[in-house]
Amino acid sequence: KQWYQRRVRGAGIVVHEIIGVSLLIGCWAVCYKLLTTGATSTHVLRRFHKHEAYNSGRLWIERRFAPLTSRFSLNAEYLIVAGAVSTVLRKVSAPVLVPAKLLLTFAVVRQLGGEREENVSNCGNRN
Repeated sequence: KQWYQRRVRGAGIVVHEIIGVSLLIGCWAVCYKLLTTGATSTHVLRRFHKHEAYNSGRLWIERRFAPLTSRFSLNAEYLIVAGAVSTVLRKVSAPVLVPAKLLLTFAVVRQLGGEREENVSNCGNRN
């Protein structure tokens, strides 16, 4: 029984992290798509070029994401701005997102745990 409870808790942590990473990537992708299709993107980029943090971020993105940007034809500068915008959006919406992630994690683990618990309890009751 304790072994089973540890596995369910471990599954909960894994599910919670998968939800978090999916949210991060999804929000970043939506922001990137909106930025590349918007008319204000060049205006935003011109304003950011003046800042030192933007230039260091651009160099970091170009080094780290070179295979990704070349393989999928992504613009490194748009990735930086989309990453910053998605971070701000996720932080602002954290009062809603964190409880939603916890509830979703609980629901998924409960569903998985319920199925496994039936299998565990039925193992000893073979007729």
